[in-house]
Amino acid sequence: MVDYNYIIYIITTVLGILLGLVIRDIYSFVKHKIRYGTETTKTPITVQFSSIAEGEEEFLKLKYYLLLVKHGKDEVIKDPEKLLNKEIKFEGYNPKIAKLRVHKILGAQFKCFVDYENEDQFDRIKNFLEKNGFSEVSHDDARMKKRAWFIHPKYSTCRTEDEYINNFTHPPTYEKG
Repeated sequence: MVDYNYIIYIITTVLGILLGLVIRDIYSFVKHKIRYGTETTKTPITVQFSSIAEGEEEFLKLKYYLLLVKHGKDEVIKDPEKLLNKEIKFEGYNPKIAKLRVHKILGAQFKCFVDYENEDQFDRIKNFLEKNGFSEVSHDDARMKKRAWFIHPKYSTCRTEDEYINNFTHPPTYEKG
């Protein structure tokens, strides 16, 4: 004879576990959306080039991005799961503008980069960026990516636990004293 109580118990236990997992994921998603929308504000980051020599106009046509590394500095937010690593494209020709979501209390770590087409362009791009005031121009660690990282001169910097140097923008309410 089949014990239906045992079968019902197994089925309800499995359904309860699955429902719990789904509810947890929905809760995390909603919590992130609410927090992200209310605790951050969009801040424009502008990249402008004033020193453009003949033949360097091609560098203005390349795709420039900003990487939102995380909200806060590493010494404040140590949890590696808090890394965002979200690429945000700069729009426009010159100046180029990207809208960065800055945490209202923690600020935001970011780093700018430009993707280029040929490996032989790197030295010329590095020279172009440096003469326009950008610093710490470097290749991407993965050589297969043709990407030049650089530090924006109008924002402070911070060093990560992995010894990378990133830009940091303070919270919008931060006032330099």
